[in-house]
Amino acid sequence: MTEEKKRALLQIESRLRQHSFPPQFVVELTTYCNFQCRHCHHDQLQRPKGNMSDALWEKIILEIVEHKPDAEVWPTFYGEALLLGDRAYDKFRQAREMGLTNLVLNSNGSFCRGEFIDKILTCGLNKFILSLDGFTKETFESIRYTQDPHGKHEAVYAGVRALLERKKELDAEGIPTPTIICQYSRMDENEHEVEAFRDYWLGLGAHVKIREKFTWTGFVPASNLTRQYPFRIACPWANHTCTIHWNGDLVACAVDNEGRFVGGNVNRQSISEVWNAEMKRFRQAHLDHRWDDLPPLCRECIDWQAVGAEFYSPAGETYRSIAAQL
Repeated sequence: MTEEKKRALLQIESRLRQHSFPPQFVVELTTYCNFQCRHCHHDQLQRPKGNMSDALWEKIILEIVEHKPDAEVWPTFYGEALLLGDRAYDKFRQAREMGLTNLVLNSNGSFCRGEFIDKILTCGLNKFILSLDGFTKETFESIRYTQDPHGKHEAVYAGVRALLERKKELDAEGIPTPTIICQYSRMDENEHEVEAFRDYWLGLGAHVKIREKFTWTGFVPASNLTRQYPFRIACPWANHTCTIHWNGDLVACAVDNEGRFVGGNVNRQSISEVWNAEMKRFRQAHLDHRWDDLPPLCRECIDWQAVGAEFYSPAGETYRSIAAQL
């Protein structure tokens, strides 16, 4: 680890604090997905799969709006939310009507087509992030694997281009639309295409997010990370992100795919109750550097070294961020 990297991580850690209510949420509407991506644990998932109930979604949104309506809410985790069809768009509109102001959706791009495009652009999202991870057909389809014809390279790239064109039309009419972000997760096999990917989508009016390589809790190799680190920081993801599985389990973080650490269940408790009890003790162990008191998931994880992403805008702005708020 370089001294520059160490200084950057220490600067991030210096901004961490205990939050009485989460500034960021990952809410799993569904565990079902039409992709089997190279870096995703989905095809080996052991916990039961399912869809979040309407009642639990409404309960979660009501509490967020009551305590922190500007919290960043991602209604996706280990599944493709748009597989829910109109039910997904209705949930997003419902959340906005209830007072939520910062809704962010991550998607694989297979629904950027036909009638879905206007639904995506007008359902109340603030940001719509397309996880693409490959520029050429060969690289894209080796990483983002699917048998769905709508998920192949040509279809997804054409669909995102159509989405961007339609956004321009709606923007000209004064209709609010989300910021479109094309995301690229660096891996050993795709990092040679990063610049081409970035320049291509910036040229078409999209924002671009480039993520560092990380292991997704040990699932894939990341040559930039090491277990021989000279120091460690408290994990920013664990500190500020409230991750809720479809069944209501509140888990360690946004890569705790199997729910190896469960702080409570928001079907039976409020978010505040769980967040300020078991989860607060969990966060404090991170902040106090009591590594031996952390659950095995955290003790074994090296992905904290890769927090953050590079962001580029069509206007030429660049910045680095790890979350809406720390």
